Amino acid sequence: MQAPIQRSTPSDAERYRLAWAEFPADLTSPVRLLLILRAAGRHACLLESAEGPERLARYSFIGIDPVARLRGGTSESLVSTNAGTEVIAGPSHEVLRELARRHACPAPPPGLPPFTGGWIGWFSYEWAATLEPRVPIAADDPWGVPEATFDLYHDLVAFDHAGQKLYVLCAAPTGAPGYAAAMERVDAISSDFGGLVESGAFRLVGDGPLARTSKAKFLESVERLRDAIREGEIFQAVLSQRFEQRFQGDPFTLYRVLRLTNPSPHMFFFEADGLTLVGSSPERLVSVVGGRVQVVPIAGTRPRGADADQDDRLGAELKGDIKERAEHDMLVDLARNDLGRIARLGTVALKEHATLEKFARVQHLVSRVECELASPFDAVDALAACFPAGTVSGAPKIRAMELLAEIEGETRGPYAGAFGYLDGAGNLDMCIAIRTLAVRDDVIHLQAGAGIVFDSVAENEYKETLHKSQALFEAVRLAASDAFQPASDQLAATLTDVRP
Repeated sequence: MQAPIQRSTPSDAERYRLAWAEFPADLTSPVRLLLILRAAGRHACLLESAEGPERLARYSFIGIDPVARLRGGTSESLVSTNAGTEVIAGPSHEVLRELARRHACPAPPPGLPPFTGGWIGWFSYEWAATLEPRVPIAADDPWGVPEATFDLYHDLVAFDHAGQKLYVLCAAPTGAPGYAAAMERVDAISSDFGGLVESGAFRLVGDGPLARTSKAKFLESVERLRDAIREGEIFQAVLSQRFEQRFQGDPFTLYRVLRLTNPSPHMFFFEADGLTLVGSSPERLVSVVGGRVQVVPIAGTRPRGADADQDDRLGAELKGDIKERAEHDMLVDLARNDLGRIARLGTVALKEHATLEKFARVQHLVSRVECELASPFDAVDALAACFPAGTVSGAPKIRAMELLAEIEGETRGPYAGAFGYLDGAGNLDMCIAIRTLAVRDDVIHLQAGAGIVFDSVAENEYKETLHKSQALFEAVRLAASDAFQPASDQLAATLTDVRP
């Protein structure tokens, strides 16, 4: 496959330049291309928009063969490259900020996707304890993961779903030798497009899914949080529980099923250090583009209806639910307060309020809050100001997180953290790591939460966590069916039965 290769012109402050080529994408997809790249022996991750309005779901990205890795903690980080491993002092987000500056590329030229290479990865929920020392870390840590796990990608494939185009983008140090190497990588990646697709086998092992928290303990925890609300300590807290299912096979099969049965604007597949994240998050945590910050709180849920009339009735019921609207407005106010910490004076604005957005399985109330960054703040500051989202912690945040650490009793790890990218031009896009499967040592972990308020009914909140988990575990069961095994031609017929 041949296409003219183009290049960017870096400024004096930029250490890297970009080479790229454009191709039609009407006969391929991010999933197909990732399967081809993995079969060719490349290490690749995927950030995909499978559903949602164009402002959220226009682009998908595949990172190919990272050139550096960051594994960060509270006081120091390990940064690994082909040249070796360096220990850098400082909190993980400060190290990430500095590394993004070191690898500064030009801002995407007009007409290109908003992300053309940079750091892709995630912060665990426990990063909150670094940002705010008053937040405790739960006593039991079943995860043992760094608070920050990021890989640097200079080679990227970007899909423009609206334009049915894809771009192969490669960054290299400024100067003729570096640019020549980038052009060679563009050609090499493009030559992989005709490869064979290989899909891994997948099967479940033993009983499951198994809840790590008993129903009795969960109901008791709800009442403990309601007591704290009655005492005026908090207004709301998001209580979660974790489920496990043993399996054998390729986790990417899980991703394939999840994007078809539970598509979302923020899907991802990311492998690092023996832990694979398979995500279908509906909720952006924060984005920063050209100094403009956006937060999109989601709170309030109803299932989709069996037909259009029932769907509309459920949506109207949600919009008219006083409890749901009050909880939503509380989280919108929290988002405005978060942005106020890093916003230029007078720029925090509510652009959308409690709009009904429909997804494959559920419909939500969604708002959009924006601001302009004040000097000297940057994208990392914006992320820190909003982390963790109120929709997965509570209000006030710090006291809610203190109570959750005590009551839940174990670290959350990837759940309720942040996943996404940061580029060298200062742009960032992070979603909340919910509706995410964490896979390690042949075990699938899934965590789901419910917002506890003054008039919560413990039994209903317990059922909400089961409902949120159900769609993902249906995907797990389907992944083990004959339809998704290698060489199967039953996929389309099966999906007509399982999609809502």
